[in-house]
Amino acid sequence: MLQNEYGSLYKPGGKIKTVIVFPNSYYLGMSSLGFQVICYEINQHPAISCERAFFQESDALPKSLETQRPLSNFNVIGFSISFELDYFNILKILLNAGIPLKSSERNNKHPFIIAGGICPAFNPEPLADFIDAFFIGDGEEVIHEFLSVYQVYQSDRQKLLEVLSEVKGVYIPSLYKPSYNEDGTLSAIFPEIKIEHRTIELDNYETASRVITPDTEFANTFLLEVSRGCVHRCKFCVSCYVQKYRIRSADNIIEIAKSDLAQKAKKIGLVGSSVTDHQDIDKIVEALVGMGRKITFASLRADSVSEVVLNALISSDLETITLAPEAGSDRLRKVIGKNISIDKIYDVIKSAIKKGIKGIKLYFMIGLPTETHDDIEAIVSVVKDTKKLIKSKGRLSISVSPFVPKPKTPFQWYPMENEKLLAQKLLYLKRELAKIGGIRFSANSARMSAIQGVLSRGDRRLAKVLYDMQIRNLSWQRSLKESNINAEFYIGRQR
Repeated sequence: MLQNEYGSLYKPGGKIKTVIVFPNSYYLGMSSLGFQVICYEINQHPAISCERAFFQESDALPKSLETQRPLSNFNVIGFSISFELDYFNILKILLNAGIPLKSSERNNKHPFIIAGGICPAFNPEPLADFIDAFFIGDGEEVIHEFLSVYQVYQSDRQKLLEVLSEVKGVYIPSLYKPSYNEDGTLSAIFPEIKIEHRTIELDNYETASRVITPDTEFANTFLLEVSRGCVHRCKFCVSCYVQKYRIRSADNIIEIAKSDLAQKAKKIGLVGSSVTDHQDIDKIVEALVGMGRKITFASLRADSVSEVVLNALISSDLETITLAPEAGSDRLRKVIGKNISIDKIYDVIKSAIKKGIKGIKLYFMIGLPTETHDDIEAIVSVVKDTKKLIKSKGRLSISVSPFVPKPKTPFQWYPMENEKLLAQKLLYLKRELAKIGGIRFSANSARMSAIQGVLSRGDRRLAKVLYDMQIRNLSWQRSLKESNINAEFYIGRQR
């Protein structure tokens, strides 16, 4: 993998050895801009070096990518967490590294374990027993304050925890104790938690690729963050509620795109929850195309796609555009806060096809609050209409995911739909779309989505479940049962 990389994230030397672990594959990890940026920021310290590591399916000793150093030989291990189902991988990594899973069982001889990313930002509690310090919010700034404190207090773990607890955006779970009511709901947390979400100004940090590689989802693409958070506040989307909406200035974006590394990439990938909402997006894409660069977006929002953007994508040889109707009916889209009519989505598809785009990909969710069978039928109707628009030569991909309620969103109070019903809906859609023909269909599993739902809104009582799955090799269901935990408490009740 290293031999295929252009650019570097590693700086040899440094008395304090740190490693940032992405608890999934290299392919996914190197597609994460946040993961790359934190590694880069750490390596700005003259006395500290940072390497990378990734999850491996085997039980082999986990080692860093750059020097093959065993993880247990690092001073600090950080986890970049963007998906709840990776929690299992985090514990497996620690176990295979020979590091005690629980923070209470570790001492100064063991690595100090930190974690950040979107998952800790909305709910760190399921991992609270295993992580020494969580970073809540943007990590670019707080990582430097953490390292300064660590350099001073690394030999006294308890003092280190106490001093870190005073740093804005740092959460030390071992310093807080929750209590619960007889019905299992949270009664209190002592002392009261007052963790302030860390927020940076984007222009102050160059949030862009530090390594380009063909071995990622965005092969040979220079990723460049243009915005963080989202202005639309859809009721299901956690990004809208845990991150303040900010944009990078057009001039800053264009300047970063002139860097030597960006020039080596085949494309520039503009990153953000809704890139086309940037107030200067037309200026940005025209400038990049004018520089001879090809651009790409992960997805487009139908009500903010301009002719300028579409033309820039066409000139960049983009073959497929991705849109996210989320729901099949206009009614349900209004309920979830995505106020885009299906006619607007069709307009973008027609315009894209007319300009030469060959592929369309649509994202939908099922199990949304107030959803009825009519809404499921509406998905089928939208797919049929889209298939007619792109005709026989076009490619149509449909991706469907069960709705998973997220903390801090307006929909956090709703129960998750029953796993069996979700599976039935997915099977129904698969069969109905197969009748249309010529469609590539993919879907997230109802079972794994239900597990994700438990972890998403879970608390510290799940620690025993996660622990026993690793130490005793129990299945998810068996570990829940032996821990006397009912998954329906977390996903099946109205809050």
